Amino acid sequence: MYKPFEKLKLLNTDFPKAKNFQLYESPEKQVLFSEKRIKDWEEFLKTVKPLKEKNFFWCFNPKKVFHQEEKIWPPEKLDFKWWLTSEYIEGCAPGISKKVLKELRNGRFSIKRTVNLRGLDAETAERVLEESVRTSIFNGDSCILIIHGRGFSSKGEPVLKNKVKEWLERGPFRKYVLAYTSARPCDGGLGATYVLLSKKPIKR
Repeated sequence: MYKPFEKLKLLNTDFPKAKNFQLYESPEKQVLFSEKRIKDWEEFLKTVKPLKEKNFFWCFNPKKVFHQEEKIWPPEKLDFKWWLTSEYIEGCAPGISKKVLKELRNGRFSIKRTVNLRGLDAETAERVLEESVRTSIFNGDSCILIIHGRGFSSKGEPVLKNKVKEWLERGPFRKYVLAYTSARPCDGGLGATYVLLSKKPIKR
């Protein structure tokens, strides 16, 4: 049988016996008391001495338990009115109601063709736009999207954006343009333009 503490008997060591202490037994547990009982709490406080080495850590316990605020998901939709900015452009032919212009601005018309003019010079962009508008009128495409950019790389005012507005109002196919507005953010925002076309030339 393994007895790990058997060698302790060989040690000739006299351990000091506890003095001034008696063992009192209670029905619940045994408690060790000193013979000299403390009569008064104030008397006990006089015997207390401060610690010389304060090598303990103390942390303030806040009254309120820290908790993380719950994030609202999905976030609320940001109501951004891009048509009130200085970059927004729009125009319409005589007789076109504000309702049609508003529906075009809100993307109610289906886009049949997209024309990308970014990276082209003004002369090439004009030729590409006229050819695309001619094809759209021939095929009966009522709404097209022209992507021209916002002109951040241009010195001063945007070149292509202003040119597109000029071509729609004064170009050879101006009689077929019913209305145009800047596109919604999902379709290019202020760097693109919706154009509503007519199958037949309109009188101005």
